[in-house]
Amino acid sequence: MIRCETVIFEDVGTTPRKPLSERQKLALHEKQGGICPLCNQPMLPGDKLTDEHLRALGLGGSNAPDNRAMVHTPCALAKTNGPGGDLARIAKAKAQKCASLGFKTQKGRPLQGAPFPKAEPQCRASKPLTKTRLPPRPIYVER
Repeated sequence: MIRCETVIFEDVGTTPRKPLSERQKLALHEKQGGICPLCNQPMLPGDKLTDEHLRALGLGGSNAPDNRAMVHTPCALAKTNGPGGDLARIAKAKAQKCASLGFKTQKGRPLQGAPFPKAEPQCRASKPLTKTRLPPRPIYVER
């Protein structure tokens, strides 16, 4: 949900997600030849796989089979949550849509899907730590 002044948009321009059946997932896997389209590595038995939209629904993608693929779960997470990933691009597109309509986004609240704000730097020690050397351990020799 986006708040632009007093107007609220619910999932601006997105398509509802529709899950695939096991049979459809298997068909996608076979169509791809067992290769992940994101990393071009083979998908081996035991790998965790995810049904992924190649063009995100929030960016105008569809649920059509030609827009979907079976990918490694870490590849899907990187595509979605990475610095230039789908969530960041969706947030930017929604902000641009609000701006083009003449609405201003509220300050202090990131748009849904935007990456988390940077954390404050942690406090440092009051004085620098010094490394101390322990005395050498005695060597015991059996006689």
